[in-house]
Amino acid sequence: MADYPIKVRDPKSVVIAYIHPGQVSSYFCESMLATVLWDVSGRRPPRITNIYQEWSSANVSASRNIVTQRFLDRNDADWLLWVDADMQWSPLDVDVLLDAADPKTMPVIGGLCFGMAHGSPVPTIYHFAEIDGNLTTIRMQHYERNAIFQVAATGAAFLLIHRSALKAMSEHGFNPAFPFFQETQNGTDPVGEDITFCLRLAALGIPVHVHTGVKIGHHKSHVITEDTFLAAHQHQEATDATAG
Repeated sequence: MADYPIKVRDPKSVVIAYIHPGQVSSYFCESMLATVLWDVSGRRPPRITNIYQEWSSANVSASRNIVTQRFLDRNDADWLLWVDADMQWSPLDVDVLLDAADPKTMPVIGGLCFGMAHGSPVPTIYHFAEIDGNLTTIRMQHYERNAIFQVAATGAAFLLIHRSALKAMSEHGFNPAFPFFQETQNGTDPVGEDITFCLRLAALGIPVHVHTGVKIGHHKSHVITEDTFLAAHQHQEATDATAG
């Protein structure tokens, strides 16, 4: 897509980015359209300066890196918002993240997203832990609701990043072929490209936060939301109590 610079815009300008295998979820499409319509509604100066997308094979890190570099090279917006092509959100979710974010104190902030593990919904929020003498990240099963807090890592499913963080990562030169996102490993365990991105931020002293008031849906066979997670969690607690 070509760049269409907006002459009058909000000081917190953003580019929305996504990668895809040639198609997107209908929930994603509806959410994106609603977000753009809200942005041009005239209720505030426009914030979205462009939408970047890239076709992706299984090597998602390559496509993420292409789009991220495109953002740095071709757009002067302050923020890059990564959204996975199977997510569902409200137009106001973008504003809430932008309003909470700060280039110095909160340059990377994600929404509350969920995945599936062993058939159950789980939050994509991680903290550091030491296992067998090795520093690693483990998923947080419990989190403070409707709050903002610092984390070791989160996914890139709905992740807002200030350009200064990306410039710092580029200048550091972690890997010329994979400057931002890269699938790596920790010991014998694989590490996804989004977690690696967060670990690189940590190495640079750049904090990562999650806003659990920004509740994002994840379209699988159905949409996984916080309500889905809470219901499953309560069911498991009831099952454990009965078994005990």
